[in-house]
Amino acid sequence: MPSSTRSKRKIQKRTPSDEESHEGQQRGLDPEVLQELKELFTSGDLPTAKRRDSIVMTRVWDSDLRIVDALISLDIFKSRSEAVAYLVHEGILAKRELVDTILPAIDQIEEIKQKTRREAVKALHRSARE
Repeated sequence: MPSSTRSKRKIQKRTPSDEESHEGQQRGLDPEVLQELKELFTSGDLPTAKRRDSIVMTRVWDSDLRIVDALISLDIFKSRSEAVAYLVHEGILAKRELVDTILPAIDQIEEIKQKTRREAVKALHRSARE
């Protein structure tokens, strides 16, 4: 279910346990933030069981990786790969209007490139025969 159709839940504050406080300190995150993340990501259907088709290697900021690792430590995701794939997907859904605007333009650009490529190949063949 896209995030835009999910109902907004108010996250209630609670006092973290000593164990959670220690875990949060080790990861550099406030235990209350960890609890809020857990509640946020367990409130909806996560598409974690879906097969992902492509592999992408990327560098991320340390602060973002701390969040990804926190989601894993909370057993929300099984791996960094799964967490990052979900977060990328959600980012695309959040920017759906932009994506819907640029995809047709990208298709037009690709058509022009293919046409230009065909014309260039024809011109190269003609000049090679001369």
